[in-house]
Amino acid sequence: MSQRQHRTLSWQMASGFTLLAGVCALAIGLYVINARQHVGANYAALVADVVRAQQHPVLLRHTLDRLQSPTPQIHEERLENLLWRIPQHIDGVTYGLERSQLDPGDYAAALDRLRRVEEQIPELQRHVDDVLAGVAPDGLTRLGYVIENELSWAYSELNELIHVAAAEQRLTMERLTWAIGALVVLVLMVVGGLMLALLRLHREREAVKRLSLADELTGLGNRRYLLEVAGRLHEQSLRNDQPLSMALLDLDLFKELNDSLGHPAGDRVLKAFANALQEEVRQADIVARIGGEEFCILMPDTSAEGAFELAERIRHHIAELTEPTLGAPTTLTVSLGLATGEGQGSHFDSLYSRADKALYKAKADGRNCTRVA
Repeated sequence: MSQRQHRTLSWQMASGFTLLAGVCALAIGLYVINARQHVGANYAALVADVVRAQQHPVLLRHTLDRLQSPTPQIHEERLENLLWRIPQHIDGVTYGLERSQLDPGDYAAALDRLRRVEEQIPELQRHVDDVLAGVAPDGLTRLGYVIENELSWAYSELNELIHVAAAEQRLTMERLTWAIGALVVLVLMVVGGLMLALLRLHREREAVKRLSLADELTGLGNRRYLLEVAGRLHEQSLRNDQPLSMALLDLDLFKELNDSLGHPAGDRVLKAFANALQEEVRQADIVARIGGEEFCILMPDTSAEGAFELAERIRHHIAELTEPTLGAPTTLTVSLGLATGEGQGSHFDSLYSRADKALYKAKADGRNCTRVA
């Protein structure tokens, strides 16, 4: 994989992780908003019913206190209306309590008092009728104050109970939100770790692939690399209708150099030769070591004349390498065989066969020369 492809993969993985993190953050945010709305809605209606019902004891006492006024009829009418509303609100509060998540045992005492109030409402209504008929309001007032006290106590207890339950639920939801957030962070860390591991594995695989395509001594491509690239260059030649040239290079008398100076010296010479090749070729040219002292250069979009010029530059450059550059007390020459083809003639097998014959002729003609197939 090229550096550009590697950067693209890294960017894609980083983008994917960022997108995943964003989706998780959005999901948590929506969950928190919906949870808070749910918690609020769970108790808001019940709290509203209780708060409205808490006004009844106040209104009841206020009305009872004014029954002794010069115009008791007005207050008697208000009392009748209040006696109609009190049972309605008790039923609404009871319904809300039964649908809530509150423990029935927590509100049982308050609910019992409200039910007793409901049972006493008809009796209170009879006292109202008696007062309207001219009976003294003493009985009405006594029973009314009893009911007022029962309502005040019951609704006060329920109000406190609901607020405590709502606070506990909010605390539970906050803790749950933090727990979910921590879990999401943990998941993101695991996913991030897996992505990093995958990226590292990809790098290692590409490194192994590069090593499998490279010559360990010179750092040039090997035969496998050459065959892989040659296929692409052949397709490029067919597509663009441009020539593809090949040069086979063989170091002259390299076996004798190895025998006389030793393999370490021979290795240094091979490295120096590879460096010299890379100094002469273009960036588009492909250089590979395909044998002990045999090398190959593929030159895309290069005519036979252009290939010959490059071959001669290389040959002269190699002949001019000094002993310090070679790393051995010797001189070096190289023989080259060239072949150029277009279309189907640019196939690797065809070029290699012709270039090999030209190289054999260069060797037969005394070495240190270039021959063209």
